[in-house]
Amino acid sequence: MHHTNKTGFQLGENTNLFDFTYVGNVAHAHLLAAWALTCTSTSRTAPLDHEKVDGEAFFITNCAPVYFWDFARTIWAYAGSEKGTEHVWVISRDVGLALGGVLEWVFWAMGRQSKLTRRQVKYSSMTRYYSCGKARQRLGYEPIVGLNEGLRRGVKWFEDQRTKEVSKKDQ
Repeated sequence: MHHTNKTGFQLGENTNLFDFTYVGNVAHAHLLAAWALTCTSTSRTAPLDHEKVDGEAFFITNCAPVYFWDFARTIWAYAGSEKGTEHVWVISRDVGLALGGVLEWVFWAMGRQSKLTRRQVKYSSMTRYYSCGKARQRLGYEPIVGLNEGLRRGVKWFEDQRTKEVSKKDQ
């Protein structure tokens, strides 16, 4: 989005927390779960309810919720954007929902897909973070890659891919 100058709009007031997760931390949690399953399956005694791993669901996050638009701006900054927030138009959630509804209807009538939908407004202005306390307690999970380092790595990978694509097109 930063490369296409689509960073000038913000849907909602940026008071909604999201919990993003670096993929290496997800893999790490899977290894911890496999280890815990192996340990409990070979144990002579059944695990207590508060120790049980098999059949359980775990939330795996970076355990560091951040405001949604701050996260996006951090990514854009790591990708090279030097813009702050002075150019940003904040569209309230209610106005965004109304605008998204109107655009959906207009584009539907034209047989096309709107680039702004009510769903996008809802998702970018809702709070979505989860406790990974159960994973910490039962699996011994702790993120091994912090959120900022994960963002740096992810952006570097995407930028490398973008550079390769541009090089291919130039040939």
